[in-house]
Amino acid sequence: MTSEKITSTSITDHSGLAEQLLRVYENFADEFSRRDVPVHLSNVAREGKYLKGKKLGQHPERFVEQYLIWPTLELLDYECWAQPYGYPKWDKTRPDFAIKNFDCGLDCAVIGEVKTPNKFEYGKEQMEDYLKSDLGEATVGITTDGVRWNIEARPEKSPELLEVVDVNFHDVVRKLPSRHEERESYPSHRTRQEMEMVESLERETVEAGVSEVLTMATEN
Repeated sequence: MTSEKITSTSITDHSGLAEQLLRVYENFADEFSRRDVPVHLSNVAREGKYLKGKKLGQHPERFVEQYLIWPTLELLDYECWAQPYGYPKWDKTRPDFAIKNFDCGLDCAVIGEVKTPNKFEYGKEQMEDYLKSDLGEATVGITTDGVRWNIEARPEKSPELLEVVDVNFHDVVRKLPSRHEERESYPSHRTRQEMEMVESLERETVEAGVSEVLTMATEN
């Protein structure tokens, strides 16, 4: 498969970042209702079940990418390519995406691994395999299942993995099924407040964090 540049519809209103991200998550939740499987969302969000392609009518990972990962990355100001070639250099495997507009002041590759909700740990293991399989260029790894987002950096020619940021929206996602449940109230304002930590995932903030940890690693 050739590299594919990801584009999606921009959110153009002037609301805060947390509110805009909440709309992304709400649209993700609403898609279950549009596909007549709202109970499946509750099973995934509250009971730790895995997404089922037969219920969604779509490959689970593609569904999560389309309705959650790509819109979130765009909102956070990342330009990404799906299924990029060229990393790791000595392996036939391929990360799910690469970031093409990342500038931390140091030469580094930025790659990402996507899993479906409740499969984050599998993605984390796979990302660490990617990062340790090619110890040349400094590399930043983004791992997400759409609920938890983890970013770590590996210095040039080093097996050391340095955490930059780890954000978990589990409590937010647990509330989403209430949008489509009778006799349940959906606390939109309180849910938005729980998303304020999204600012730590913005591209410029992450660039600064990566620059700091990689510079410190180089100096030590």
